[in-house]
Amino acid sequence: MYVQGKCYKCGGFLAVDETQDASVCPFCGKAFIVEKAIRSFNDNAANDIDMTKAPYTYDSDFVVERSVLVRYNGYTKKEVRIPDGISVIGEAAFQGMNNIETVFIPKGVEVISGGAFSGCKNLHTIHISEGVETIDIDAFNGCISLKDIKFPDSILNMEASAFTGCTSLESINIPKNIELLPWRIFEGCTSLKFISIPKKVKTIEDFAFAECTSLESVNFECMHSDGDTATGIKRIGMNAFKNCTALSGINLPDTLEYIGNQAFRGCSKMKKISIPQSVKAIYPFAFADCSSLEQVTFAGDTELYKGSNPYKYGKNPATFFNCPKLLNVSYSKIQKHYWAFPAYCKSQEPINMENGRCRYCGGEFKGIIEKVCSVCKAHKDY
Repeated sequence: MYVQGKCYKCGGFLAVDETQDASVCPFCGKAFIVEKAIRSFNDNAANDIDMTKAPYTYDSDFVVERSVLVRYNGYTKKEVRIPDGISVIGEAAFQGMNNIETVFIPKGVEVISGGAFSGCKNLHTIHISEGVETIDIDAFNGCISLKDIKFPDSILNMEASAFTGCTSLESINIPKNIELLPWRIFEGCTSLKFISIPKKVKTIEDFAFAECTSLESVNFECMHSDGDTATGIKRIGMNAFKNCTALSGINLPDTLEYIGNQAFRGCSKMKKISIPQSVKAIYPFAFADCSSLEQVTFAGDTELYKGSNPYKYGKNPATFFNCPKLLNVSYSKIQKHYWAFPAYCKSQEPINMENGRCRYCGGEFKGIIEKVCSVCKAHKDY
């Protein structure tokens, strides 16, 4: 979070990131301790400001306070060029300004704050220079005309819902140093067709790409650093790719460990999926309503979870619920987790009954008078 500070070496006023220990003054070029700079600012009254330490002058359309662009008042201008000397574009600085079509963000800007350009419905092009490190929550939420955006590699943090509902966004290059794709970041970007997940990304959080109905391809970059040890995505969160109805397939990397609730639910064009050996757990309804899914292969002994809340997950929280074409399953724990594959198990009932086994899971019966399945504990009912 950025707060006001004062360089105690030259007296310049600036915005500082209070989560950092140190930074460099843009006026004198000297390093300073962040905590001390904040304290220096608080110790000085506002009327003590030395204006010689604020060398930039700004167009009257720009409201600037100590290198923070607080508000833009150019209500009729279509093109905006952020002036030099700005380090932070403040919260909601351009929010809802439908006149803006193009924005140029220069070097020197480090933070695009929450809601900075949200709801700018006619904004179609934005140029972000190297140096921006953070794109905060809802920064471009609802920019329905934004078609293309090129991110500099300097970006380290992208926060929740930053590009939610950018329905014209066709392509993105996710910055290579990002480690987390947060909650709802690209949700509802209905024109997005392709994404490549950089190798440093460890987690895709809930709803990150949900309702991206034109998304056809997802590429996961991985890096093998120590022999067989790979770095790459480890967790795909709840509803992360829900209702990506154009996604016909996805190659999950061998770094992946967890697939969350309903992660790929409603991916109705997907025909087959291979679960890598690295996957430890898959949670309820992860592939539910994948109505074209025909084949699933598990490379390892992945655990499948039902969920313990009947109000949340219903009576049949099958991993592959409502996948009527899923008749080809390769999985070492199929008997234990038979409930996860309703269509497949239904197709196996005649074979199981013919062989005198449990119709539901194919397990052997035990008992003399009352026969009970040794696997799923169901009573023999035929």
